[in-house]
Amino acid sequence: MSRWRQGATEFNVSVIPNIRCNTSYSYIPKPILSRLGNPSGLKFIIRGEDIIVRPRD
Repeated sequence: MSRWRQGATEFNVSVIPNIRCNTSYSYIPKPILSRLGNPSGLKFIIRGEDIIVRPRD
């Protein structure tokens, strides 16, 4: 399990492809999940050049 530096504001994560399902998965760092309220899912919104990540409704 990864340990994150106290007060860290940048996190690098790997995206692991799943060729059979034509999708990918990634592990989200705990500080990010905590900041989002420990959601059961995430919503990715693409608006022009921006990508917004929010807890899933």
